[in-house]
Amino acid sequence: MQRILLCLLCCLPGFLYAQVNWSGSWITNTTDTTSTKAPFFRKVFHTGKPLQSAVAYVSGVGYHVLYVNGKPVTDAVLEQGYTRYDKRLLYNTYDITPLLGSGDNVVAAELGNGWYNVQSHAVWEFHKAPWRNTPRMLINILLTYKDGSKETIVTDRSWKCTTGPSQYNNLYTGEIYDARAELPGWNKLAYNDAGWQPALETNSPGGILVPQEMPSIKIIRRIKPVSVKQVSKDEYLFDMGQNFAGVVTLKVKGAAGTKVTLSYREVLKDGKIDLAHNTEHMRSWPGELPFQTDIYILKGSGGIETFTPQFTYHGFQYVSVKTTSGIKLDKTSLEGLFYSTDFEEAGHFTSSDPMINKLYEAARQSYRSNFLSIPTDCPQREKNGWTADAHISAEIGLWNYKSAPGYRKWLNDIRDAQAPNGAIPGIVPSNGWGSDSRDYTFGPAWGSALPIITWYLYVYEGDTATMRENYDAIKKYTDLLSSGAENYIFKKGLGDWMSIVETPVPFTSTACYYTDAVLVSKMARILGKNEDALAYAALAEKISTAFNKEYYDPQTMQYSVTTATALSTTIYHKLVPAPALNKTVAQLAKKITDNHYHADFGVLGTKYVLPSLSDNGQVELAMKMLTDTGYAGWAHWIAHGATTLFEDWPGQYTHNHIFFGDYCAWFYKTLAGIRPDEAAPGFKHFFIQPLFVSQLTFAKADYQCRYGKIVSSWKRVGKQVVLEVEVPANTTATLRLQGREDKLLQPGRHKLTL
Repeated sequence: MQRILLCLLCCLPGFLYAQVNWSGSWITNTTDTTSTKAPFFRKVFHTGKPLQSAVAYVSGVGYHVLYVNGKPVTDAVLEQGYTRYDKRLLYNTYDITPLLGSGDNVVAAELGNGWYNVQSHAVWEFHKAPWRNTPRMLINILLTYKDGSKETIVTDRSWKCTTGPSQYNNLYTGEIYDARAELPGWNKLAYNDAGWQPALETNSPGGILVPQEMPSIKIIRRIKPVSVKQVSKDEYLFDMGQNFAGVVTLKVKGAAGTKVTLSYREVLKDGKIDLAHNTEHMRSWPGELPFQTDIYILKGSGGIETFTPQFTYHGFQYVSVKTTSGIKLDKTSLEGLFYSTDFEEAGHFTSSDPMINKLYEAARQSYRSNFLSIPTDCPQREKNGWTADAHISAEIGLWNYKSAPGYRKWLNDIRDAQAPNGAIPGIVPSNGWGSDSRDYTFGPAWGSALPIITWYLYVYEGDTATMRENYDAIKKYTDLLSSGAENYIFKKGLGDWMSIVETPVPFTSTACYYTDAVLVSKMARILGKNEDALAYAALAEKISTAFNKEYYDPQTMQYSVTTATALSTTIYHKLVPAPALNKTVAQLAKKITDNHYHADFGVLGTKYVLPSLSDNGQVELAMKMLTDTGYAGWAHWIAHGATTLFEDWPGQYTHNHIFFGDYCAWFYKTLAGIRPDEAAPGFKHFFIQPLFVSQLTFAKADYQCRYGKIVSSWKRVGKQVVLEVEVPANTTATLRLQGREDKLLQPGRHKLTL
């Protein structure tokens, strides 16, 4: 038995800085990690005096659902947040005062496997994770009575446990739910639990307990099917009309024992769902539940039965529903539940161009589908926290949502995953899959997530605390890159992933290594580490010199590698010598034009190409490329019905990836022209510098910074452009327009005719 005595501070509305004095034990129902049934737990306790407040502190892993007197304590789903459990454990805080009555009460919980006990088999081998164990929980309920006395209800052997209708649950496959095994009223006071067993006291998963300070995952939207058709005697095909992450709620009526199988996929083949799509990484064992499948077995109550999976989620647009007997279904039989971390909205963008607006919505839909406790690559095949995907798309999140708490949490996960020598794995949290002890497998284009996102939090939020917290880890990572570089050229790692035309890895890896050195220098200067600031500035200069010696010809003022990614890399990372900037931009523009505006670059190019063009006089070309519907490109997907972004230009792989979506941040910074000023972080001062592209008659963005709402809106009126700007209190903005002198804008509303 492990006793936990930790004093932690937690901020809860009405209970500011309440002290959590953890006691009691972690409890589980079994030590067998192959046991598939989700456990139930319950505890009856007595409140003999008038209550002032009741607060439940809960850490339940992998996932938990908590009830008090039969009512759920939250509308969140897939609690607890995902971490490396043997390093860090999150706990939630719930105000349960309104749920308690005088006298006897009951607290009850159901646990799911989540990432803690992955039982299915895939190439990432989470079934071999070092933290893997049976689901378990630690609960402290602090009761404060009106007379000032306190009492704590804790988890221990006095809790009772059993199993119920959830026969199996897994993130990669799905759930099996047998309604015939339901225990009506099991989470209510009147239920007779005499046949239940005492809970097992067990070990902590091992990590430090910290509050879950980021928002929980919730249902952010309910989605009705746009169509349903019967494709065979016992199979119906539902089209949800959009691609998203989550599950469906099934409503069905039939005989006891009837099995309903729900299969979730993104694409169709010959009029049915393509069951093979996205399954290439699964390594299912015989008898294992198939990929993205839920099974519901009816209890046959005579009425409508409702089933919603509790401990899994899928990525899908289409759902096949098969039954073992002739059950009639229609569009009311399914409802989609879109799951995402419940970030508040921070910004909005719109324009006069329908394609631009559809691209904007597709990026937001992809982003929301890929932030469920961690920033993920895709919600179906992997659900992994790939580091490049996260930093490439971080600005999308920061412009559109108040996502900073999510990134702060995930940066903690990166530090937890970082090896003693500074190496950062390609996915975080990491179970050790694919790691190279020197981080040469993934390289700086991936590992730079730690410095880059830390820097974004400073620029967008003015967050120096996170910078200070991560500084040593960032420095250690950059030093590791230095030890692996050959004459300041870093030759290993992953490069421009999913490109049609390849760019040599040393080219992009060295550019990212250079930016890491620049960021360490900048952070050191901000944190008052002047010696480091000078040292890493000197390192950056050496990397830049070596890079240009390797790839740049000063006589012709041209680079030897001329892919779109390579040329934009030199511009975006500020490696191109000043005399060659215009020539390099012209070369990039010609490359795009000669390629008929089609995208042949990969994930890095999607971040670099558009701003490299638009910041250097080629915004019309950037717009033409972005909205061109020919193969290959972003608008090509939308023109062919996509509601989310794909993993690759041909659309062969997943259809809900976010890492090609940085154009969404470009809309804010370039079309609306709201730009942060790193010299005055958190938008204390910012720039307004919209580019009035001919393809648009208006563009508008708003953004809620820490000081208030920023608005930049412009429209064409005849031959003129009317620009309206809102500058929040306690900030200033500089209006910066081509061919005009800069103008300082004070707080308030401004209207200019140009």
